[in-house]
Amino acid sequence: MAKKVVILGANGFAGGEFAQQFLEDGYEVTSISRTGEPLGNQAWLKNVDWKIGNALSKGFWTQYLKGADVVVDTIGEYRENQNENLTFEKVNYQSALNIADAAEENNVPVFVYMSADEIPNANKRYIQTKRDAEDNLNKRKFRTVIVRPATMVTDDDVVDSDEPHRSLPVSMVVLAAIDAVDSAKENVTLGVEDIDK
Repeated sequence: MAKKVVILGANGFAGGEFAQQFLEDGYEVTSISRTGEPLGNQAWLKNVDWKIGNALSKGFWTQYLKGADVVVDTIGEYRENQNENLTFEKVNYQSALNIADAAEENNVPVFVYMSADEIPNANKRYIQTKRDAEDNLNKRKFRTVIVRPATMVTDDDVVDSDEPHRSLPVSMVVLAAIDAVDSAKENVTLGVEDIDK
């Protein structure tokens, strides 16, 4: 029987890369997002079970985590939208806790969290809400894989740098996370240097 991964936000940049890589590894992939299936004609889109749900609140969407082997949280807000009440605390922290609660209720063994590197000039509350979420997740009963890239680019972008906060191809970040899902035996946090070996 195929393993199952549930990705919060497979219709986004990192989430879509996670979906494609997990599909290549033979996983059944479910995506939960506020908008459901994205527009597009890429072949992989038809192989994802697209669900609508909002991790900013608890609710019916948590049932989609039943039987999952891995949950991936790619939700994040780099710039607040106060007009829509999308604060760092709500999007980066509370949504992660809501997903974690659902993962625990459904006995999901592995939780992947897309965090962020200590990016210079980044809003300090942005980084702090990511760290607060990490601290909470690491105390849960599932195993965590926390990924801290600085910025991510497409594979077509040339990245030739050894700066500490350098951009990384999104595929490199995702493959490092999936390798840790498969091989790590305890909680792991992957920084830029861990990802770009």
